[in-house]
Amino acid sequence: MNELIVKLRFLIPTLPRAERAVAQALLEKPELICFMTLAELARETDSSDASVIRFCRKMGYSGFTDMKRAFANALNDSNITTVEEIRKEDSVLDNLHKVYKSNMQSLSDTILLADADAYEAAAQALLAAKSIHFFGAGDSAAICQLFYFKFHRLGIPGSAQQDAVMQLIEASNLKPGDVAVAISYEGKSRTVVNAMRIAKERGATIICITKMSKSPLLKLSDINLFIATSDVTVGRDIVARRMAEQMIIDTLYLTL
Repeated sequence: MNELIVKLRFLIPTLPRAERAVAQALLEKPELICFMTLAELARETDSSDASVIRFCRKMGYSGFTDMKRAFANALNDSNITTVEEIRKEDSVLDNLHKVYKSNMQSLSDTILLADADAYEAAAQALLAAKSIHFFGAGDSAAICQLFYFKFHRLGIPGSAQQDAVMQLIEASNLKPGDVAVAISYEGKSRTVVNAMRIAKERGATIICITKMSKSPLLKLSDINLFIATSDVTVGRDIVARRMAEQMIIDTLYLTL
């Protein structure tokens, strides 16, 4: 069931209103689809038959019957995994266990979102790269620094500038054959988006590591690698996303 829930959760931000209503209803009560016809689900979610069918296809199914069968099988086979939120009264050991579960869930869900063709394309782009440059803002910049050092160890030139102006300068010096790796959870960081817009104009290949949602960054990217995380922290500081980002880039590094 987890795979379907992950797909639903991360597909929702990309959907138009009617299809989003179908996805939200199934996210809250996945058993709904097992007891309803196409017309009944459309009425329940205040959408249309056509909207439900379009949603089924975006989920990767040929139609309503195909998706209904998948949900029925998933509900019979497994339970939905949930991640507990951090609470004020939790002990440090409680938090240790919750962070561990959150990280493990994040890694598992990220694998469920993995597209084999996208990962292969990313690996081939990095293998053929004349240079590899990492772009990120805030704490993403720390991840960029770590992997710049790792790829530089392979003898591949590149950069991981932390200053916003220096990132723009690096992007303006890219050429066809160079690769820009953008790390942004929301995909809306002005620094990263502006740098990638310049990199695109310069002919560089852009690999984006982000969550699955509509964002300016995805419009500029050539290859998209999606992360899936669950927020268990105060102030929406999503700790587990760093684990998912590190897993993705470590995978590409080890592949090279």
